[in-house]
Amino acid sequence: MLVSGVDASRVGAAAISLAVTAGVLVLLRCPHPPAGATTLIVSLGLLRTPGELAIAFASVGILTAVCWIYNRLLGTPMPVWSHRPSGGEVGPSQEAC
Repeated sequence: MLVSGVDASRVGAAAISLAVTAGVLVLLRCPHPPAGATTLIVSLGLLRTPGELAIAFASVGILTAVCWIYNRLLGTPMPVWSHRPSGGEVGPSQEAC
């Protein structure tokens, strides 16, 4: 073992959670590598207490809020989902993320 407490079940959980995360990101056409890292941190059990999990959630929320405010101040819209043109083609300003 490389790290104490990381066994086959944790590695399996990590593989499954990364596959699901990657699948959702591909489905949404929204590549975001840090999402895989966050998934890995949780599935490997590196967050051991509810307080640590709360800190991780708060960090993601704060980062999202700061990025949203920053983009709004610059005049760059940051939608969660964008309207797709009726032709099915997506323009540069109409990306999913």
